[in-house]
Parts: sequence; structure tokens; C-alpha cells
Amino acid sequence: MNLPTLNNQFENSLKLFIDKWSKLYSFSNKAIYSKSIVKEIFTKTDIQNLYNWKNGMKLSVLKQKSLDTKIITKLPIINAYKKSDTIELEAFKIEFKKVPAVWKIFLLHIIKPSKYPIYDQHIHRAFLYIHNGAWSNVRNTMSNKAKEEFYFEKYLPFIESQNIKDIKQLDEAFFAFGQFLNSQFYSVLSE
Repeated sequence: MNLPTLNNQFENSLKLFIDKWSKLYSFSNKAIYSKSIVKEIFTKTDIQNLYNWKNGMKLSVLKQKSLDTKIITKLPIINAYKKSDTIELEAFKIEFKKVPAVWKIFLLHIIKPSKYPIYDQHIHRAFLYIHNGAWSNVRNTMSNKAKEEFYFEKYLPFIESQNIKDIKQLDEAFFAFGQFLNSQFYSVLSE
């Protein structure tokens, strides 16, 4: 399969890029995500399942404590946001200011999955690559502030400007491509 990389000319081939790279997406327990994300009202179990899915496994004791105290305790607020037509982002950021960036952005995604894409280092890396940025410097050790600045000031405006119909498919394409960039396979091809 000939896979586009979008470097320099992504405007003309974004749809093709998404179609091709999303087919290479692989993440465990996709059914858990699919079953919970469509709910109109979340239960504690739905939130738990979604964060276990995002984590790729059951949460560690510390992550579970963080989920319980910083997110699940605010389930009524989360469901109020879910019922609302829009989310006032500054109020959301204040309400969930103690939540780490990746989890905060994921919460935003699960509340409004057709508006807010998922964020992680692979998606960040893919975005920077197609925009000729310093993609090889992206690591999970970046500060929460840097992650949020990237997401809200660069990535989200880009997504909104593209009028993408299937945000999850875009997430899958960028995730797969970002993983590829971080793999030994990319380094072999770039020599």
C-alpha cells in the first residue's frame, strides 16, 4: 500500500492521508471505546472504561486515584457538559485544572467526540511532521502546559479549519502515522 505522508502538501491530500493511515491504526479493546463513547449520559463505569481504554490497560493505583478524585467525582458536571450544545473552554479548563493535559483533553473528547480530537504524543508528532515542525522532539515527558498550548492553539484550530467529518478516523490516522514516525521502520526509510 502506498501511504502518503502529507509533508509540504497536506491540504491536497488530507482526506487520502486519513483514509490510508487510519486503516493501519491498531489499539486494543476498540469495542470498549465504541460502546461507551455513544452514551448520552455517562456512568462511573463508562468513564472508567474509557480511561482504561485510553491507558491501554487497567489503571495503576496512582492513576486510578487521580481518576476517582479529579474526574469521576465531577460526573454531574461532565454530564451537564455532555448535554450542553457547546463547551466554554476556559470554564472547562478551570473546572479540570488539576487534571493532566492528556487526560483533560481526553475528557473533552469523550464529552464532545465529534468536535474535540484526542491528543497524545503520536498525534502531536504527526501534526508537526506534516507541518514541517520539529516532530522528532515530541516525547511524553513534555510539560502539561506545552501539551495544552499545542492542542488549543495549534491542533484544535487546524482541525476546525479542515471541516473533518469523522474526528475519530482522523485521530486513528494521526496516531498510526505518529507511531510510525517513532518506530525503527521510519528510521530505516529515512536513511
